[in-house]
Amino acid sequence: MAKFFLPLFLLSYIFLYGSENVNLNPDNINKKIKLYNKNLLLKPTYTFLEQKTDYSPKNININKQLTQPQRRLAESTFYTQILMIGSVGVIYLLPESVSKWDKSELRKKSLGQRWENNIKKGPVWDKDSFVVNYVGHSFTGAWYYMAARDYGISKEGSFLYSAFLSTFMWEYGYESVAEIPSWQDLISTPILGLFFGEYFYSLEKKIDKNEGRVLNSKVLGNISYFLLNPIGSISNSLSDTFDLHVTVKFETYQPMHSIKQQEIYIYQARPIIAKEQDFGIVLNIEF
Repeated sequence: MAKFFLPLFLLSYIFLYGSENVNLNPDNINKKIKLYNKNLLLKPTYTFLEQKTDYSPKNININKQLTQPQRRLAESTFYTQILMIGSVGVIYLLPESVSKWDKSELRKKSLGQRWENNIKKGPVWDKDSFVVNYVGHSFTGAWYYMAARDYGISKEGSFLYSAFLSTFMWEYGYESVAEIPSWQDLISTPILGLFFGEYFYSLEKKIDKNEGRVLNSKVLGNISYFLLNPIGSISNSLSDTFDLHVTVKFETYQPMHSIKQQEIYIYQARPIIAKEQDFGIVLNIEF
Protein backbone atom coordinates (compact mmCIF):
# COMPACT_ATOMS: atom_id res chain seq x y z
CA MET A 1 0.00 0.00 0.00
CA ALA A 2 2.82 2.42 0.85
CA LYS A 3 4.50 1.69 -2.50
CA PHE A 4 1.32 2.85 -4.24
CA PHE A 5 0.77 6.09 -2.32
CA LEU A 6 4.42 7.28 -2.30
CA PRO A 7 4.66 7.81 -6.11
CA LEU A 8 1.21 9.41 -6.10
CA PHE A 9 2.34 11.87 -3.43
CA LEU A 10 5.52 12.72 -5.37
CA LEU A 11 3.57 13.42 -8.58
CA SER A 12 1.13 15.64 -6.71
CA TYR A 13 3.94 17.53 -5.05
CA ILE A 14 5.73 18.09 -8.40
CA PHE A 15 2.52 19.26 -10.03
CA LEU A 16 1.77 21.79 -7.28
CA TYR A 17 5.18 23.16 -6.45
CA GLY A 18 7.37 22.45 -9.49
CA SER A 19 10.04 19.89 -10.04
CA GLU A 20 12.87 22.27 -9.08
CA ASN A 21 11.74 22.13 -5.45
CA VAL A 22 11.59 18.35 -5.23
CA ASN A 23 14.19 16.60 -3.14
CA LEU A 24 14.15 12.88 -4.02
CA ASN A 25 15.97 11.87 -0.88
CA PRO A 26 13.61 9.37 0.87
CA ASP A 27 14.55 10.66 4.32
CA ASN A 28 13.65 14.23 3.39
CA ILE A 29 10.37 13.05 1.88
CA ASN A 30 9.39 11.21 5.06
CA LYS A 31 10.23 14.28 7.15
CA LYS A 32 8.00 16.46 4.97
CA ILE A 33 5.11 14.00 5.26
CA LYS A 34 5.39 13.90 9.06
CA LEU A 35 5.70 17.67 9.28
CA TYR A 36 2.69 18.13 7.01
CA ASN A 37 0.60 15.73 9.08
CA LYS A 38 1.71 17.38 12.31
CA ASN A 39 0.85 20.86 11.08
CA LEU A 40 -2.53 19.67 9.88
CA LEU A 41 -3.48 18.05 13.17
CA LEU A 42 -2.14 20.80 15.41
CA LYS A 43 -3.44 23.73 13.45
CA PRO A 44 -5.25 26.03 15.93
CA THR A 45 -8.79 27.15 15.20
CA TYR A 46 -10.24 30.54 16.05
CA THR A 47 -14.02 30.34 16.00
CA PHE A 48 -16.76 31.87 18.12
CA LEU A 49 -20.25 30.61 17.45
CA GLU A 50 -23.07 32.43 19.19
CA GLN A 51 -26.78 32.34 18.50
CA LYS A 52 -27.87 35.90 17.80
CA THR A 53 -31.41 35.51 19.09
CA ASP A 54 -33.44 37.08 21.87
CA TYR A 55 -34.14 35.30 25.11
CA SER A 56 -36.96 32.80 24.91
CA PRO A 57 -39.22 33.23 27.97
CA LYS A 58 -40.58 30.29 29.90
CA ASN A 59 -43.61 31.58 31.76
CA ILE A 60 -44.92 29.98 34.90
CA ASN A 61 -48.24 31.54 35.85
CA ILE A 62 -48.18 31.35 39.63
CA ASN A 63 -51.86 32.21 39.92
CA LYS A 64 -52.84 29.06 38.03
CA GLN A 65 -50.96 26.97 40.56
CA LEU A 66 -52.68 28.58 43.55
CA THR A 67 -55.96 27.59 45.10
CA GLN A 68 -58.85 30.02 45.09
CA PRO A 69 -58.19 31.15 48.71
CA GLN A 70 -54.51 31.67 47.90
CA ARG A 71 -55.37 33.75 44.83
CA ARG A 72 -57.72 35.90 46.89
CA LEU A 73 -54.98 36.35 49.48
CA ALA A 74 -52.54 37.45 46.76
CA GLU A 75 -55.04 40.08 45.65
CA SER A 76 -55.64 41.12 49.25
CA THR A 77 -51.89 41.54 49.71
CA PHE A 78 -51.87 44.14 46.95
CA TYR A 79 -54.55 46.18 48.72
CA THR A 80 -52.64 45.79 51.98
CA GLN A 81 -49.76 47.70 50.42
CA ILE A 82 -52.11 50.62 49.88
CA LEU A 83 -53.09 50.46 53.55
CA MET A 84 -49.45 50.33 54.63
CA ILE A 85 -48.51 53.35 52.55
CA GLY A 86 -51.50 55.21 53.98
CA SER A 87 -50.38 54.23 57.49
CA VAL A 88 -46.98 55.84 56.87
CA GLY A 89 -48.78 59.09 56.01
CA VAL A 90 -50.96 58.90 59.12
CA ILE A 91 -47.98 58.25 61.41
CA TYR A 92 -46.13 61.17 59.82
CA LEU A 93 -49.02 63.47 60.74
CA LEU A 94 -49.00 62.33 64.37
CA PRO A 95 -47.08 64.36 66.98
CA GLU A 96 -43.41 63.45 67.25
CA SER A 97 -43.98 62.44 70.86
CA VAL A 98 -46.17 59.61 69.57
CA SER A 99 -44.48 58.65 66.29
CA LYS A 100 -40.91 59.17 67.54
CA TRP A 101 -40.08 60.42 64.04
CA ASP A 102 -37.80 63.46 63.82
CA LYS A 103 -39.50 65.29 60.95
CA SER A 104 -36.72 67.86 60.57
CA GLU A 105 -34.22 65.03 60.13
CA LEU A 106 -36.50 63.30 57.60
CA ARG A 107 -36.40 66.33 55.32
CA LYS A 108 -32.60 66.35 55.04
CA LYS A 109 -32.25 63.18 52.93
CA SER A 110 -34.13 61.42 50.17
CA LEU A 111 -36.35 58.42 50.82
CA GLY A 112 -33.77 56.06 49.37
CA GLN A 113 -30.92 57.47 51.45
CA ARG A 114 -32.92 57.29 54.67
CA TRP A 115 -34.04 53.73 53.94
CA GLU A 116 -30.48 52.56 53.23
CA ASN A 117 -29.03 54.24 56.34
CA ASN A 118 -31.72 52.86 58.64
CA ILE A 119 -31.40 49.34 57.27
CA LYS A 120 -27.65 49.37 57.90
CA LYS A 121 -28.09 50.59 61.49
CA GLY A 122 -30.78 48.14 62.55
CA PRO A 123 -32.29 46.38 64.21
CA VAL A 124 -32.16 48.16 67.59
CA TRP A 125 -34.15 48.19 70.82
CA ASP A 126 -36.47 51.16 70.37
CA LYS A 127 -37.83 53.51 73.02
CA ASP A 128 -41.50 53.30 72.09
CA SER A 129 -44.05 52.86 74.84
CA PHE A 130 -45.24 49.48 76.07
CA VAL A 131 -48.66 50.04 74.52
CA VAL A 132 -47.16 50.72 71.08
CA ASN A 133 -44.67 47.85 71.13
CA TYR A 134 -46.67 45.07 72.75
CA VAL A 135 -50.31 46.02 72.20
CA GLY A 136 -50.38 47.97 68.98
CA HIS A 137 -47.95 45.71 67.15
CA SER A 138 -49.55 42.56 68.54
CA PHE A 139 -52.93 43.62 67.23
CA THR A 140 -51.40 44.54 63.87
CA GLY A 141 -49.81 41.09 63.67
CA ALA A 142 -53.17 39.54 64.57
CA TRP A 143 -54.86 41.42 61.72
CA TYR A 144 -52.17 40.24 59.27
CA TYR A 145 -52.75 36.73 60.58
CA MET A 146 -56.53 37.03 60.23
CA ALA A 147 -56.21 38.31 56.66
CA ALA A 148 -54.71 34.94 55.72
CA ARG A 149 -56.67 32.76 58.14
CA ASP A 150 -60.02 33.98 56.82
CA TYR A 151 -59.05 32.78 53.33
CA GLY A 152 -58.60 29.23 54.57
CA ILE A 153 -54.83 29.36 55.10
CA SER A 154 -53.48 27.10 57.85
CA LYS A 155 -52.18 28.34 61.21
CA GLU A 156 -48.59 27.86 60.08
CA GLY A 157 -49.18 29.55 56.75
CA SER A 158 -51.00 32.47 58.37
CA PHE A 159 -48.13 32.93 60.83
CA LEU A 160 -45.58 33.00 58.00
CA TYR A 161 -47.75 35.45 56.07
CA SER A 162 -47.95 37.73 59.13
CA ALA A 163 -44.18 37.47 59.64
CA PHE A 164 -43.57 38.32 55.96
CA LEU A 165 -45.76 41.43 56.02
CA SER A 166 -44.54 42.68 59.38
CA THR A 167 -40.85 42.02 58.74
CA PHE A 168 -40.11 42.60 55.06
CA MET A 169 -43.00 44.79 53.93
CA TRP A 170 -43.31 47.01 57.00
CA GLU A 171 -40.33 46.92 59.36
CA TYR A 172 -37.66 46.63 56.64
CA GLY A 173 -39.84 48.26 54.03
CA TYR A 174 -42.10 51.27 54.40
CA GLU A 175 -41.28 52.17 58.01
CA SER A 176 -37.53 52.07 57.38
CA VAL A 177 -37.72 55.32 55.45
CA ALA A 178 -38.41 57.01 58.78
CA GLU A 179 -36.84 54.90 61.54
CA ILE A 180 -34.44 52.06 62.25
CA PRO A 181 -36.00 48.56 62.40
CA SER A 182 -36.92 47.57 65.95
CA TRP A 183 -36.26 44.28 67.74
CA GLN A 184 -39.49 44.59 69.74
CA ASP A 185 -41.54 45.07 66.59
CA LEU A 186 -39.86 42.18 64.77
CA ILE A 187 -40.62 39.84 67.66
CA SER A 188 -43.99 40.96 69.01
CA THR A 189 -45.81 41.56 65.74
CA PRO A 190 -45.73 38.01 64.30
CA ILE A 191 -45.37 35.99 67.52
CA LEU A 192 -47.88 37.73 69.79
CA GLY A 193 -49.97 38.35 66.69
CA LEU A 194 -50.26 34.57 66.28
CA PHE A 195 -51.94 34.13 69.67
CA PHE A 196 -54.19 37.17 69.37
CA GLY A 197 -55.02 36.26 65.78
CA GLU A 198 -56.07 32.70 66.58
CA TYR A 199 -58.23 34.03 69.43
CA PHE A 200 -59.85 36.52 67.05
CA TYR A 201 -60.44 33.67 64.61
CA SER A 202 -62.28 31.64 67.27
CA LEU A 203 -64.45 34.66 68.11
CA GLU A 204 -65.28 35.12 64.43
CA LYS A 205 -66.38 31.49 64.17
CA LYS A 206 -68.70 31.97 67.13
CA ILE A 207 -70.30 34.93 65.35
CA ASP A 208 -70.67 32.78 62.23
CA LYS A 209 -72.53 30.13 64.25
CA ASN A 210 -74.81 32.86 65.56
CA GLU A 211 -75.69 33.83 61.96
CA GLY A 212 -73.52 36.96 62.06
CA ARG A 213 -75.18 38.42 65.14
CA VAL A 214 -73.70 39.81 68.35
CA LEU A 215 -76.20 40.37 71.15
CA ASN A 216 -78.83 39.44 68.58
CA SER A 217 -77.82 42.43 66.45
CA LYS A 218 -76.62 42.24 62.85
CA VAL A 219 -75.11 45.72 63.13
CA LEU A 220 -72.96 44.71 66.10
CA GLY A 221 -72.05 41.54 64.23
CA ASN A 222 -70.78 43.49 61.21
CA ILE A 223 -68.84 45.87 63.46
CA SER A 224 -67.28 42.89 65.23
CA TYR A 225 -66.31 41.30 61.93
CA PHE A 226 -64.56 44.51 60.94
CA LEU A 227 -62.70 44.92 64.24
CA LEU A 228 -61.53 41.31 64.20
CA ASN A 229 -60.28 41.49 60.62
CA PRO A 230 -60.08 45.09 59.38
CA ILE A 231 -57.47 44.35 56.70
CA GLY A 232 -59.57 41.59 55.17
CA SER A 233 -62.75 43.68 55.37
CA ILE A 234 -61.16 46.68 53.65
CA SER A 235 -59.53 44.48 51.01
CA ASN A 236 -62.85 42.81 50.20
CA SER A 237 -64.55 46.21 49.91
CA LEU A 238 -61.84 47.50 47.58
CA SER A 239 -62.07 44.32 45.50
CA ASP A 240 -65.83 44.71 45.11
CA THR A 241 -65.43 48.39 44.18
CA PHE A 242 -62.59 48.21 41.67
CA ASP A 243 -62.98 44.61 40.47
CA LEU A 244 -59.20 44.33 40.39
CA HIS A 245 -57.53 41.16 39.12
CA VAL A 246 -53.91 40.56 40.02
CA THR A 247 -51.89 38.00 38.09
CA VAL A 248 -48.35 37.15 39.09
CA LYS A 249 -46.03 35.38 36.64
CA PHE A 250 -42.56 34.00 37.27
CA GLU A 251 -40.53 34.22 34.07
CA THR A 252 -37.18 32.68 33.19
CA TYR A 253 -35.11 33.69 30.19
CA GLN A 254 -32.66 31.14 28.79
CA PRO A 255 -30.50 32.08 25.74
CA MET A 256 -29.09 29.58 23.30
CA HIS A 257 -25.73 28.05 24.19
CA SER A 258 -22.64 29.95 23.13
CA ILE A 259 -19.94 27.61 21.83
CA LYS A 260 -16.44 29.02 21.82
CA GLN A 261 -13.26 27.45 20.44
CA GLN A 262 -10.18 29.56 20.72
CA GLU A 263 -6.61 28.37 20.27
CA ILE A 264 -7.76 24.80 20.77
CA TYR A 265 -6.08 22.21 18.59
CA ILE A 266 -8.35 20.08 16.44
CA TYR A 267 -7.27 16.77 17.91
CA GLN A 268 -8.12 17.87 21.47
CA ALA A 269 -10.92 20.38 20.90
CA ARG A 270 -13.20 20.78 23.93
CA PRO A 271 -15.85 23.43 23.22
CA ILE A 272 -16.64 25.81 26.05
CA ILE A 273 -20.40 26.00 26.55
CA ALA A 274 -21.52 29.18 28.29
CA LYS A 275 -24.93 29.27 29.94
CA GLU A 276 -26.75 32.36 31.15
CA GLN A 277 -30.14 32.66 32.78
CA ASP A 278 -32.16 35.62 33.99
CA PHE A 279 -35.41 35.50 35.88
CA GLY A 280 -37.99 37.89 37.24
CA ILE A 281 -41.52 38.35 38.47
CA VAL A 282 -44.14 40.03 36.31
CA LEU A 283 -47.11 41.57 38.09
CA ASN A 284 -50.17 42.18 35.91
CA ILE A 285 -52.97 44.32 37.33
CA GLU A 286 -56.23 44.47 35.42
CA PHE A 287 -59.07 46.84 36.24
